[in-house]
Amino acid sequence: MDWQEPFKKAVLYFKRSKYGECLRLLNYALEHGGSDQYAIYDSRAAVYEKTLRLREALLDVKEAIRLAPNRWQCYSRAARLFLLIRKFDEASKMVELALQKINPTDDKNRTTLIALQSQVFESRKRLCCHVGMLPTELLSTIFGYMVEEDAVLVILISRKDPIRKSAWWVQRSKGRIRKLCLRRTLSDKVDWSLDKLDGIQWDNIRSCHLEDIDILKQLEKASALNVISQLETLEIRDKLMDSREDFVSHLGDSLKNLTIDGAIMSLGDLQVHSLVSLKAVQLGERFMDDLFQLLTNNPSLESLVVGSPFNTFRDLPETTLTLAHLAVLDYSSGSTQLFNFLRLPSLEVLSCRHCVQSNAILQCLLDSTTDRLKSLSFDSCAHHATASILDALASPELCPALSHLDFSACADVTSSLLIRVVKPRLSQAQAHNTSQEEMTEETMSEIPCVAEIRSLITNECPAVTTESLSWFREKVPDFTANGRR
Repeated sequence: MDWQEPFKKAVLYFKRSKYGECLRLLNYALEHGGSDQYAIYDSRAAVYEKTLRLREALLDVKEAIRLAPNRWQCYSRAARLFLLIRKFDEASKMVELALQKINPTDDKNRTTLIALQSQVFESRKRLCCHVGMLPTELLSTIFGYMVEEDAVLVILISRKDPIRKSAWWVQRSKGRIRKLCLRRTLSDKVDWSLDKLDGIQWDNIRSCHLEDIDILKQLEKASALNVISQLETLEIRDKLMDSREDFVSHLGDSLKNLTIDGAIMSLGDLQVHSLVSLKAVQLGERFMDDLFQLLTNNPSLESLVVGSPFNTFRDLPETTLTLAHLAVLDYSSGSTQLFNFLRLPSLEVLSCRHCVQSNAILQCLLDSTTDRLKSLSFDSCAHHATASILDALASPELCPALSHLDFSACADVTSSLLIRVVKPRLSQAQAHNTSQEEMTEETMSEIPCVAEIRSLITNECPAVTTESLSWFREKVPDFTANGRR
């Protein structure tokens, strides 16, 4: 069959995370005799799931179920997809069908399905509305506090009847809206359309929050595309949209705050040079070059959150990039290759999660002569990824302002390493405080000002021994181990 060979190659590309090539081969297989093969649809759904194209993934898994109604794996994938878009009833139904189809002796996969069922239940419970259970008098008091400083909140309190709410909003503001927020739940409303926004004076909008809602045509209809270039804050949180390329191509240098969550766009092509804060999470497959180009275009960044896995550089940068104003960095991209090409002299808060190794981070701190760092967090990092960081921090001259440490779920963090960090900083801080009364200003300046560790978190660190806990509780004012202070 013409479809079999490209299908086998597609599977290999999928295992290597080469989703673009994998998708091309699966499309070819479907067009050359594979349109009646459930495995191709199921595999393409897996690619769409990995790249967060959830609408296409659901369509493919539906076709896979039609072709192979007894395959429990298809129902399981459908359940995961419905869970991602918060369709909990549908997700629960798919898990139940999967449990009915699975072989009774397949204990391993049955356990996985039961865990998925529990996840659906917990997610539904977290997002259910508990407010409706409160007494009316208490609700009235709470709402009074909420709208005391911002009268617009009186419209935002309830999620029901968006058509009537939007009409009120436009009417009471006389169309002078500063912040526009359109959530994906609007697509579930039969009578809702963007025409309900008629009456808005688009030129007034400076902040926009979009979730799988495309307002580009509405702006074109109102001859208001220039509004995009005037935005100061933009949040795009997509799970179903195909692309935002056309929308973001109109962005300008008025933009200060940008959040990209799951949205499909080319980061390196964003023509923005004025960002103060950037958050990029849950993106599909990207190369580090795109992120680096966006950072290069925005040297005034003060806050950066990277919560999406990036592939390594295709072409290594020729020079390092100094982000002279960056104070807060939250990084969970797996690879730390980016740090080889960054200098962060003003960094105050650094949080790293799921990092494979830390040498690049440590070298970045050393080369940046970072002396303002106050908070350092490593969470769920690979074995040996944090030991070198702690070993270097044993010298108080590195990051002398450091006062908060969080090394949760890091297996290589030991009591001895932590003591080597805490003890000398405590001694130098106490010596500096004592010297203030006994020494002149000239001689005291020779003693470095080092902060003591005021907060230390070691949750899920098996190598932090029980015997050392009392020492840490005595020396560190705010010490937490395994959720207990």
